[in-house]
Amino acid sequence: MSEQVQDLPAQKKQRDGLDLLDFFCKGWRPHALILVALLACALPGFIALQPLDRDESRFVQATTQMFETDDFIRISFQDEPRNKKPIGIHWLQAATAGPLNGPEARTIQTFRIPSLLGAALAALCVFQIGTLLYSRRVGLVAGLAIACGLLLSTEAGIAKTDAALAGFTALAYLGLAKLRLPAAGQATDWAPWALWVGLGMAALIKGPIGPLLVILSGLMLLAWERDFAWVKRALHWPSMLVAAVIVLPWYIAIWQATNGQFFFDAVGQDLAPKLSGQSENKSVPPGAHLLLSPVIFWPGSILIPLALWTAWRDRKDARVRFLLAWLVPGWLMFEAAPAKLAHYTLPVHGAVLLLGAIGLFSGGWKTAWLRWTSIAILAFGTLIMAAQPVALAADVAKGAQTIALQASLTIGLIGIVALVLVIRQSRWAAGALVGTAIVASLAIKGLFVPSIPQLDLSQRVSSALEKEGLHPRLSPGKPGPLIGAGYQEPSLIFLTRSDSALSSVKAAVAAAKPGVGLVVNADPNFEVPLVEGLAQKGLSVTWRGAPLPGLNYSKGDEVTLKIGEVVAAPKRIQASGPQR
Repeated sequence: MSEQVQDLPAQKKQRDGLDLLDFFCKGWRPHALILVALLACALPGFIALQPLDRDESRFVQATTQMFETDDFIRISFQDEPRNKKPIGIHWLQAATAGPLNGPEARTIQTFRIPSLLGAALAALCVFQIGTLLYSRRVGLVAGLAIACGLLLSTEAGIAKTDAALAGFTALAYLGLAKLRLPAAGQATDWAPWALWVGLGMAALIKGPIGPLLVILSGLMLLAWERDFAWVKRALHWPSMLVAAVIVLPWYIAIWQATNGQFFFDAVGQDLAPKLSGQSENKSVPPGAHLLLSPVIFWPGSILIPLALWTAWRDRKDARVRFLLAWLVPGWLMFEAAPAKLAHYTLPVHGAVLLLGAIGLFSGGWKTAWLRWTSIAILAFGTLIMAAQPVALAADVAKGAQTIALQASLTIGLIGIVALVLVIRQSRWAAGALVGTAIVASLAIKGLFVPSIPQLDLSQRVSSALEKEGLHPRLSPGKPGPLIGAGYQEPSLIFLTRSDSALSSVKAAVAAAKPGVGLVVNADPNFEVPLVEGLAQKGLSVTWRGAPLPGLNYSKGDEVTLKIGEVVAAPKRIQASGPQR
């Protein structure tokens, strides 16, 4: 009897928490809550960060050049074909950047909108899959976990393919989940449309990756269950025709425009090196994604032990088999590939979080060892997140220790509060975890990183050029292009002009003419040969402003840049001798 009385407070806390969760599960509330949480975590970086990721700058520059050349078939970065990823993300970026303020404004946020929308689609589809298979409670917890997760909320603010791919892949899995249900309905149901539109858009955004994941999942289900009924429902010719219309016209057009070179380059120079371990990303042993999971899922990483427990306990449940088929082949494929980046596994994160949410509501949290393992993983992820600003400041921003310490302390304190509420099984624990993710996003992506001038070197150069009247795009009447050597970041090309000649001393000298702006690495290996080359062409440099120190973050090297204007070299006046 005394044990039952002692258990009453814990039971009341759990009941109160479920009542609060049920309130948010009704009607439109879960959709709104997921979107608000995603926006709160994604917008700080979306708004505050200038182009930092090199891939982002390449993508948006290539999209900008499509407007400049009126060629929306071929993908180029300056004069070089960019035969790596299909056209999908560029068309989506063009659809947002063009109508809003035009690509010539080079406003990075307008190019990031497709990533934000893709992340929203991914989170909402995870919610719908959880609702379809289990309940709105399961769907809401998993949807919030992926929306607030470090990886998806970060990719939502970067103008490249990954968030959009995650969104359309999740849409395809939503259709597949519906098709597998016994009451899936006839072929006119929405499920095949979701499946095939998701597959078509995924193929147009990142080639075979999205469709391959879904195909591997389907093959695993067929081998496991020997049930072909859902395959017949999936073979719905109107939706398959729509997928073909999405994909084939551009694939045919790019084959004709490049004589097939796009496909040879995409496979031979992008996909094959990643599979063989010879890409620019170093080969990493299997298991790296698993080791990163406490951080990239954070704070949803609390669900990882529950997901593993659910996967084993309920492996004979058809619903869990579907989630395992979504998770296992894709995760193993990414672990087996030599090249590994943290965002590669993003399309299968929904399966992990759904399994974890199922375990949360089916007794897993009542098991002491499982609960404390989950708390330990959450604590580890929180520690890493809190340490990030201080570690980054010590590495690249030695003048930003104060704001770094403030950011770390803020994340640490709110993280401790959340941990205490989780340990006490408070009804506010879930809200505290969401709040921790929002605070961490605001502190790191909204305040700390934008305050590091070393990381914002391209934007500082662009602003200095405009201040000195040397900006090739923003300074009235200024001839182009911008020339220079020793710093050729794609972000600077995007912020200035597409024909900027920054690749080498030779290219800079060839493009030089009086009146153009110049940016050069102050290292004598770049500055001296550039000045000498200009002199041979009858030109010289008038330096403007103070040198700009910063970090070439893609290489990790400190760099100091000098800004100047190319002018005609003064003619030498030869002294005349005495006349006889």
